[in-house]
Amino acid sequence: MKPLIGITCDYDLNADRMQVHSDYCRAIYAAGGLPVVLPYIDVHDLCSLASRLDGIVFTGGGDIDPHYFGENPHYALGQVNPIRDEVEIGLCTWAMDNDKPILGICRGIQVMNVAMAGTLYQDIAAQLKSEVTINHSQTAPGWHPIHDVRLEAGSRISSIMGQQHIRVNSFHHQAIREVATPFCVAGRSDDGIVEVIESRVHTFALGVQWHPERMYRHHKNMLLIFKAFVEACSRNRP
Repeated sequence: MKPLIGITCDYDLNADRMQVHSDYCRAIYAAGGLPVVLPYIDVHDLCSLASRLDGIVFTGGGDIDPHYFGENPHYALGQVNPIRDEVEIGLCTWAMDNDKPILGICRGIQVMNVAMAGTLYQDIAAQLKSEVTINHSQTAPGWHPIHDVRLEAGSRISSIMGQQHIRVNSFHHQAIREVATPFCVAGRSDDGIVEVIESRVHTFALGVQWHPERMYRHHKNMLLIFKAFVEACSRNRP
């Protein structure tokens, strides 16, 4: 049987509706996994469900409440979702503690970092001082890469991609500030924004700040991320 991959969804507070962009499911399926959309239920029950899965994808979405990393809200903070924050941070903490393979995408990389006691820039433009400033909220089509990312030599992500310089899309205004243990920075954009984190003490714990699921049909190298993740999930099956 193909590995079962849990995929977190967004939760619309106003409509009381759970939803996820189909590209996440399609990318996992194209990489050889079976996608399972995870509901918003009691976090302990969700972890019990996740124990039957082979890996978890933490998807993109809105801002994380800065309460989780010990800060008051910045004036440029966007909309936060307390239900999603509580469930995803709890689930990610459980996954890391139990060495369940995880892949974090956009908001997902931030969830990974916050779950392990790292911090975020609540708004890049307002808080990051850099000689180079890149627009990280593109208006170009979602599949189109707009900026470069430099990958660290010897990192898992550079091994997956087969190179140290890649181009990515970008849809975020928050970013990792202080990197949590056990993660290390494995890629940055030219303005210093952390674009990749990975753990070298877990089976597979990789976060990327871009959206490879939106790119893989036009840029085949992005499917390599999902294939590496699914393969790791398959090897880690009980």
